[in-house]
Amino acid sequence: MSTIKPALIVPKMPPQAWLSSYVTPSLMTARSYQIDTPKVSIKLDQNESPWDLPPAIKAKVVAKLLERPWNRYPAPFSDDIADQIACHAGVAPGTVLLGPGSNYLIALLLSVFGKGYGKQNAGQVVIARPSFPLYESQCQYEGIAYTPWELNEDLEYDLSKLPPLRSGSMLLFASPNNPVGNTLPKAMLEDLLTRHPDTLFVADEAYFEYADEPYTSLLGAHSNLLLLRTFSKTMGSAGVRIGYILGHDHYLQLLRKVRVPYLLNHFAIACAEVLLNDSDTQAHLRQIQHNAVSQRQLMYEQLSAMQAVLGMRVKNSAANFLLLRWPTTAAAEAAYAALIKAGILVRNVSGGPGLAGCLRLTLGDEQENAAVVAAFAAICRHKTDGLT
Repeated sequence: MSTIKPALIVPKMPPQAWLSSYVTPSLMTARSYQIDTPKVSIKLDQNESPWDLPPAIKAKVVAKLLERPWNRYPAPFSDDIADQIACHAGVAPGTVLLGPGSNYLIALLLSVFGKGYGKQNAGQVVIARPSFPLYESQCQYEGIAYTPWELNEDLEYDLSKLPPLRSGSMLLFASPNNPVGNTLPKAMLEDLLTRHPDTLFVADEAYFEYADEPYTSLLGAHSNLLLLRTFSKTMGSAGVRIGYILGHDHYLQLLRKVRVPYLLNHFAIACAEVLLNDSDTQAHLRQIQHNAVSQRQLMYEQLSAMQAVLGMRVKNSAANFLLLRWPTTAAAEAAYAALIKAGILVRNVSGGPGLAGCLRLTLGDEQENAAVVAAFAAICRHKTDGLT
């Protein structure tokens, strides 16, 4: 029998001019979402929790998974898990919609609620900037026109910079805000919701467990608010891929028309059941949340003590990361390269609007954070030696 493998088929490239007739012009020119992947020993670039679920908790998930028939589809929309999340969040059943991570849900929200602007109504899509780049990228992919709400020079939300919110507008923002770490105070949001009842506010609360003012209670008083959350951060389950939207069922009914079924597989459902209901798991999650906040304060203090020598500013944060800001992009990239040389990967966000000279440092565990401090201390010594 011949062991010669047949030649691999290479699909034929379509003519670009012809292909472009099928998609929005903005999609053809938009940049793809990219992530640097150099090989390092310490990975602090994606705002993941540094604490994995213990083997005993994973074993409980596996036990549930083994009970399920893998030859059968899971529940089409996982409504039972959605109601468990609603109970966990303190909202009524039927007010949670699930998806495979909040990235998917951001795209879904913009696809459903972001395409009528400039056509059916006089409103506009307003997106905070700088913020999670996927907001603007998804608008470009979908051909949705938008107006940025620029942060001020201190990278804080500033109402004097907020574009006019005409009736029928949509405002998408994050609090705590990635990659900056700033927040929109709850009282400020409540005032905006009251003054602009005909604007839809979408608050991305991916990091809300690290902060002090979740917006949950505002849902009961304001019909123009949706909240977006995830299991990827404080829940320590970025690899599970579960995100959810909190809001009135009238919004969720429209989103369900576009959302396809079976988005959560048996593994994700089993994980969610353990994460939400197992007492040992709940205790573990509370502990890692406490650890993250403690490490954030410690790292802020330690890096702030070096910022004068390093020539950069450390911005305090309400999330599980810190933004480090140099006066020039070249200085930030030199620090980025020095960290990679030390085996540490952070996120270089200096190419984003309003973020020139910025790196985002995800908080790791005690050993990883100590390595970051040691790496920056080495840079300080090098600078000091160069002056003597």
